[in-house]
Amino acid sequence: MSSSSAPGEALLVLDPQLNVRAANKAFYGMFRLAPAECVGRKVYELGERAWDEKLRTMLEAVLKGEPQSDHFELIHDEKEGGRGVLWLSARLVPSAHPADATILLAIEDLSAGRPVEETLAVKNQELHTFADLAGRGAHELNNLLTVIRMNADLLEAILAEVKLSTQEAVDIRLAVERAESITQKLLLTSRRVLPQPTGLDRGPGTVPLPGSPLKESDEERAEREAAEAKSGKVRRLKHGAHTGRETILLVDDEKALRKLGKRVLTDAGYRVLEASDGAMALRVAAEEVGEIDLVLTDVEMPTLGGRGMVDELHELSPGMRVLFMSGYTDNEILRRGIRTSETDFLRKPFTAESLCAAVRAVLNKPATRSA
Repeated sequence: MSSSSAPGEALLVLDPQLNVRAANKAFYGMFRLAPAECVGRKVYELGERAWDEKLRTMLEAVLKGEPQSDHFELIHDEKEGGRGVLWLSARLVPSAHPADATILLAIEDLSAGRPVEETLAVKNQELHTFADLAGRGAHELNNLLTVIRMNADLLEAILAEVKLSTQEAVDIRLAVERAESITQKLLLTSRRVLPQPTGLDRGPGTVPLPGSPLKESDEERAEREAAEAKSGKVRRLKHGAHTGRETILLVDDEKALRKLGKRVLTDAGYRVLEASDGAMALRVAAEEVGEIDLVLTDVEMPTLGGRGMVDELHELSPGMRVLFMSGYTDNEILRRGIRTSETDFLRKPFTAESLCAAVRAVLNKPATRSA
């Protein structure tokens, strides 16, 4: 497939079967193709040459609502060395009728202008920035959705008890459930938008996120594994068996969520202490040595995050039970500092019922003999 250095971004509109519906002049100029050679044909068959197989996989993912970006190496008859590199970005344009949905595919020629490696580095950085922003945004939305959902559940129960209509509360709950699915897609997008490593990439193929074991030195890994082994011990509860009257330290920087969580857990019979970040939690724990049965904490917080705080708490009180909660997916928090799959984890948004069930499950875990 030949290409010219025509300026401008090439754009294609595809139908759900990945056939070309329309293209702009920049596309026809970039690939020196006529409309009759493109419209109605599969995008990965244009120019009578097979595109990289991952293009089809990428576009099929877009049809599921997951925006995608990646770079492709193509044969260019007029490029130095006979090869060129394209940057493709695709997103779904939804419609009221799924059959009318389209994909907008943008193509940029990275072979023009600055060196390809430098351009790829810039593009990859842009994607990492977007992925981080999407992940953090979804995390904050899940905090808010937890508050809305739990309040709606409480309101529904109160209205039902006094025999009033619960429809408004039900509508709120249903809206939150729809919003939950959107934030989940946003979280998935933040992980899947990153391009796969190719021979064109410089440096290691895998890019570690903050808190990832991929960034560890041998000494750091040994220290982490020792800490994990130590934290794997489960201390005996203050009253022996789970009584429903245990003391819980609730740590989260979202004030509304702390307030609501404390109300739910207090109503369930627990004594609840609060802290807005890890540093404050350590001060509270120092004043309550031997009294706290469970720490319920968010993963990411200002001042001192959940992982660092828990490591400090285990120094103060070895074997303390911990339940992490986060608006990130469980796989994602494994990459953000919670490094063992055995860690007890509650994903936001959650309900009052699921919160109490998770707390009971951790408190019912048998103590280890050495703890």
